[in-house]
Amino acid sequence: MTSVPQYPPPAAEPGAVSRLLAGILGVFAAALVVAGTFLPAATTQVTVEGRLESAFSITSWTRLVDVAPAAEQELFAISHVARYGIPLSVTAAVLLAGAVLAFTRARAAARITLIAGGAGVVAAVWTMSMDVSASLSYEQRTSAVVAHYTTGTGFWLLLGGGVVAALVLALAAFGGARWPREQVFAYAAPGYAPPGYASPPQPSAEPPEQGFVAPEPEAPEDRDAPAGPTPPFPPQDVQPAPGVEPPDRHRDDAEM
Repeated sequence: MTSVPQYPPPAAEPGAVSRLLAGILGVFAAALVVAGTFLPAATTQVTVEGRLESAFSITSWTRLVDVAPAAEQELFAISHVARYGIPLSVTAAVLLAGAVLAFTRARAAARITLIAGGAGVVAAVWTMSMDVSASLSYEQRTSAVVAHYTTGTGFWLLLGGGVVAALVLALAAFGGARWPREQVFAYAAPGYAPPGYASPPQPSAEPPEQGFVAPEPEAPEDRDAPAGPTPPFPPQDVQPAPGVEPPDRHRDDAEM
């Protein structure tokens, strides 16, 4: 009974390091973004003639008021901040899903999900950063009124998550092209090669030495063949037609 050959899988999977690194960084970026939405992104303190007039902080979901006059409290009660936590959380969830898929065999789905989640997180963090930057431009210092605007812990967590998400996006976009699907080589009949399998090169014959002329192959001898030149046609017994004399006999010779 002949043994059936088995074709071994590739020794190393190309792009495995970038794929695993993108998955780890994707989990880390999603955690930073979700945690940053619940922490203050910007804080405000207004002092009038040395007395604290109002103090509050803003997260991606709500406004946290420490001190505020009655007029501002009524305004804060009927208004809300820009809820950046919704796009930040959704894009972080997509990024986390892509990071989980990166540890499975769904290479193509992991790459697409990581690109979508990473780009979404970067865009959402960029928009949130522009809003915080606009708030910082209200900084005011006079002899009577001092309005001080600063960034909070949540802003720096969001910014760090956006930077890590950009790294994940780069790994998935440029390194994810080398994430092929794992090829499984099954048992096959002798002489069968799977698609893409290259057989090893066959050893070639040694080249002849310089100046060596190979002898021409000799034709086998036929002992039954007659000596001498071979006639163009095989000999045949030709019989004369009726009433026709052979060329070597004359009528006079026949009558004698």
